[in-house]
Amino acid sequence: MSEDRFDRDDNNDVFANNRGVIKSWKGLVLAVGGFIGFIALLTVFSMIPPLQWLTPALVGLLFLVVGIIFLKMSKTSYILPLFVVLIGTVLMFLCITDKFFPGFIDAVGDRGVGTIIIAFGIIMLIYPFAMTWYYKNRYKETVEAVVVCVDSHISRTGHHVMTYRPVYEFTYSGRTYQVTDKVYSSGSHPSTGEVRDILIDENNPEHFVDLERMKIKSPSSYIFPVILLALGIYLVVAG
Repeated sequence: MSEDRFDRDDNNDVFANNRGVIKSWKGLVLAVGGFIGFIALLTVFSMIPPLQWLTPALVGLLFLVVGIIFLKMSKTSYILPLFVVLIGTVLMFLCITDKFFPGFIDAVGDRGVGTIIIAFGIIMLIYPFAMTWYYKNRYKETVEAVVVCVDSHISRTGHHVMTYRPVYEFTYSGRTYQVTDKVYSSGSHPSTGEVRDILIDENNPEHFVDLERMKIKSPSSYIFPVILLALGIYLVVAG
């Protein structure tokens, strides 16, 4: 088996490369129906003056929920989901305060917005360390796992980037498990045949984390949080 496996059958499987979010035609119908219903709801609200403020607020809620879902699914990619959470939070904050606390945004000015941006910059910097601490305290069992293959997938959003997710195999309590992350990620990854110590949930061994892979971060992953911090500090000082 080659180190980086790209399953040709995936090209004909509408559910193969959606990162495990939609697994069946029923799920696809519900997802499409929910999206159409959400757009219809936004359209209705936008045409009713007393409810127009809800339109951007609901868009912000959508961003917030999507960001949180992908944060929960991914153990290695966090910058983009946190940025989506930031957009959703700011949108909801601006809409709700403008509706129920008129004049509040003008009162806090750039300093309030800068403070929010600084907070998210700090969260982005400490998030991987916080999650490492979280997994160490939640998953108590350490098992020796073999990387049986590395699934690869070409990301078609923006630049065509090759992304990966290792498939681990281990034995626990007399049973053999094969587990993999739900989300593909770019960057370094273990090779097929490599042995890794992973942490698992003793009550549900399919819940796992490869701390060694999670700790590997490229220098570029710190650029965006630093830019946010600089922007936030500028707004606070200038305000």
